[in-house]
Formats: sequence, structure tokens, C-alpha cells
Amino acid sequence: MNVKPRTAIITTVVTALAIVGALGGYVALTASASSGSPTTTTSTSNTSTAIPFQYGGPGELVAFGGPGGFGGRQGPPGFMQNEVNLTTGQTITVTSTSGEYFVVGSPTTNGTASGAFTFTVTGKLSTGYILSISGSVTVDGQTYTVSSGTAQMTLSADSISGQGTTSSSGAFAIQAQAHGSFVGSSADVTIDLSNGTTEYAIILQGTA
Repeated sequence: MNVKPRTAIITTVVTALAIVGALGGYVALTASASSGSPTTTTSTSNTSTAIPFQYGGPGELVAFGGPGGFGGRQGPPGFMQNEVNLTTGQTITVTSTSGEYFVVGSPTTNGTASGAFTFTVTGKLSTGYILSISGSVTVDGQTYTVSSGTAQMTLSADSISGQGTTSSSGAFAIQAQAHGSFVGSSADVTIDLSNGTTEYAIILQGTA
């Protein structure tokens, strides 16, 4: 029977432990790099399912956010979205094909909603477009018509964020997200509307 010298056995064990240790360090390094990566991604199709409402449950509105800054959503380093060239006076109209609402703070109070909004380009900056808002939304049997409103839109024309006032002493914040750009595509619109008595969280799907 062949018996390896003791020194050869020790050398083999030490070498094996060194390899295991190196592999463990590689795995730890890989896990660390993965945990430092962004948790969200932006595809080149500019699609997004994010909405500005954060719900603890139906009717529990926690926060209303913007589109990631006036300049628009930020992608990975080196990622550039295509700029859409719009002129002053040009309009973007989003008409709902379906919609729903929840009464904030009352999870069981909800129903269908509908609306149409027109955004008119009033100016352009290096970081995005300035828009005015007109239109209306119908919720809980009541139609609220925009009295005045302003918004900002990304240069890629895929995200709008704004606010304004309506008839019946209403005030609202609005965000619209296009599936592509607002120049001929579908879009999701989310609205936080208050009439001074009741606050509604409204979600609309439509075409632009």
C-alpha cells in the first residue's frame, strides 16, 4: 500500500484550504457588488409600472412623489434617453379608457373613475418642458374641472408631474407616465385630489 509522506499530506490540505478561502472571498465580493447595485432598472423602451402613490393598503395613501427630478428618470451611468422635440403651443391629451379611485383613509370606499387632461407646452428649459394643464376628472359621481394647473415634463416626453386647482374648491397633484413617449402611446395617470372634505387617490389608464 502506498502511503504518502506526512509532509505531502499537510501540503495538500493547506493548498485545498487556500482554494476554499479564495473562493469564499470571491463569493463575498460578488455579493457585496450585487448589494450595491441599483434596485430598479430602466429599459430602453422607457416603460415603467411605478406610480407616485405608496399604499399601506387600499385607500391608505402614504406619499405622492415626482418623476425622479425635473430632469427626468435617471438610468445607469452612460444611459441617455432620446429627446423629443416639442414646440410652444403643442398639446398632449391623455384620455382615460379605464380608472378607479380610493378614498384616502377609508379602504372600503372605492369605485370607478374617468378623466381627460390636456397638457400644453408653454416653454422649454435645458432640463425639461413647462406645461399648463386643462381637463377634468370624474370621481365618486362628481366631475372636477381644472381651473388652473402647471406641470413639468422630461425632455424625453415620457413623464409629467404637476399640480393645480379645480372647480368645487378642489386641489390636485398629478403624475402621468407614458409607455414610450406621450407622442402617440398609452399612459398611466395618478392623481391625488382633495375637495376640502374628502381626499381621493385616483388611478387612470388611457391613451395619449
